[in-house]
Amino acid sequence: MLFVSLAMVATLFTMSLSLGACASSKKGGALTAADSAAIAMAVNAKLDSIQRAAEDLSQNVDAAHESFIRAQEMELRGEKALANVFWQHAAESDPNSRYLAFKLAEIMMSQGSDSLALIQAQRAHKLKGRPTASQLGMLAHLYVKDGRADSARKYFNAALDTSRYQDMTLLYDYSLFLEAVQDTKELTRVYDLLLPQVNYMPTLFQRQLKLLLDQGKDSAVVELFEKGHEATGDKKMLLQMVQGLVFQQRLKEAKAVVDTLTESTQDDESMIVLLMSALAETSRDSAYAMLKKKYYVDQVRTPMLANFLGHYEHMFDDLDSAKKHLKIAAEQLGDQRVYATNAYHALSAIAFKEKKNKDAVRYAEKADSVALGSDKAALALTYGTAGLYSKAYKMLDSVIAVWDKWTPMEGIADSASIQRMKVDVERNRRQFRSVYARILCVEAQEVWQKDIADSARIKKALALREKADGFYKELATKDTSDAGVLVLMAMNLERMDRYEEAFALFEKILKIKNATIDRAEVLNYYGYTLIDLNRNAAELDKGIAMVDQALLMEKNGQPSEAYLDSRAWGFYRKGKFEDALTVMKLIKSPHFDDDYVYWEHMAAIYDALGMKAETKAAYKKLKKLQPHHPAVKKFYKK
Repeated sequence: MLFVSLAMVATLFTMSLSLGACASSKKGGALTAADSAAIAMAVNAKLDSIQRAAEDLSQNVDAAHESFIRAQEMELRGEKALANVFWQHAAESDPNSRYLAFKLAEIMMSQGSDSLALIQAQRAHKLKGRPTASQLGMLAHLYVKDGRADSARKYFNAALDTSRYQDMTLLYDYSLFLEAVQDTKELTRVYDLLLPQVNYMPTLFQRQLKLLLDQGKDSAVVELFEKGHEATGDKKMLLQMVQGLVFQQRLKEAKAVVDTLTESTQDDESMIVLLMSALAETSRDSAYAMLKKKYYVDQVRTPMLANFLGHYEHMFDDLDSAKKHLKIAAEQLGDQRVYATNAYHALSAIAFKEKKNKDAVRYAEKADSVALGSDKAALALTYGTAGLYSKAYKMLDSVIAVWDKWTPMEGIADSASIQRMKVDVERNRRQFRSVYARILCVEAQEVWQKDIADSARIKKALALREKADGFYKELATKDTSDAGVLVLMAMNLERMDRYEEAFALFEKILKIKNATIDRAEVLNYYGYTLIDLNRNAAELDKGIAMVDQALLMEKNGQPSEAYLDSRAWGFYRKGKFEDALTVMKLIKSPHFDDDYVYWEHMAAIYDALGMKAETKAAYKKLKKLQPHHPAVKKFYKK
């Protein structure tokens, strides 16, 4: 290697000046040919000496190589200080070596001489040779320490380009730099490159997740979990991916993932439940179909999935299968009391449908037991529905007395916990009074319905309803915003023939915005009452309009058959008998076979149409259900 030092160049320059000075002293500053020849001879002589020096220098590469070998040996022995001496000697022996120049910079860095290391690295970078990722990275680190962020960024990028972004340590160091300068956009890109190299290390994964969430990149979050799952096989990442898809309403993609699940694990279960819940918001049929496929075809079976499947089967009247799966849930989800309790509630409801009142009560008692005695309100309602009124009232009298006697502990009455307890106590007081009133109304209806013309029964039913009205008044006075209580109170008043009070309440209820009530049910009840009373044309039209509105509010395009009966009666009152019959024929539920009001309507409509055989059959059915019904007496007197 030819290396001309600054000292040598200075020597030549000085020599030429001195020679020129000598010549000028002879001839007033003008050089003669002899002077020029003399200068040339002197310069050539000096160049010869420089060439010899360069040759001597090139011979020092051997010394550099020897020191290089010794330095490595010392490092292997752990003799760091001695190794540094040999590295220094090697660099001095071959000052044009890019590698050795950077090695000196590295040593300076390790000794804490960052400023000198930066100067050395800058000099080394100017030497010939292809820059390596480690050399460029060293410059980046030194510029970081020197507080020169733009230069640091430049050399980090150059180093990463050189390594083709495969240097994991360099990527990580660059990410730390980006965190320091708060360049979130670039940091997100770097984490995306780094994560696969560290197998989606949890701490780094969480940093990237936070960055994406902070930037509102929901789709990128989903992709992150997808990549993480593909790399690690971690089902929890797949679960979070499905959560993201569901949150973004990308249900087709979520379903594609759920379709692949075949294991009965908690993560698989959670993904299925997530998708089921999302589908159910728009189509219960779709949710039910998906759940059946996973359970029956893909054999993903857990007590929780059995629970949801049982509830859907109950909803869709597949009662035998529902009972089977709800029993699995009730018996195996004991540690999850809410689900087990609700499974027993559904089993109790199915038992009532099958007219197995003893089984219904047994399941309700199991529900209360699983709930550690906190399901007394539901249990009391079950007793009432099963006709065990005395048992229901005894229980309710007892629990109401307990809650009415409750008082907060002295000295801490104003504490936050006591205030929460007061709220809970008041809720319980209201709940049990409401349940008591509802059971009184159920009993009143049963007493009256056994013979609607029996004066003694009418009197007893009225007494029960008046007691219920007392509870409702107390509840409504304490909380005028409880629309649910107002609805029950209005219905009870209507049954007591206190129509004006009932109608005033219905009007008030319908004006309450966002009330947590079944608005369609209220409209139908109020509307039917106006139709049935038929006091004047205006009320009749108003009642029909309300029933029509209720029918339009029915979900899934399936009108309630009770609402259809109301609409048919409206047609009858308007003299549209053919229309009335057409609507009545839409009612298919076997439940109406034992509904005397249904047969009362059918008989009247057939009679109005002159269909004698059908009229006679309808009145026969009505007579069987209500032998003393005024319409029956009137018909058979003809």
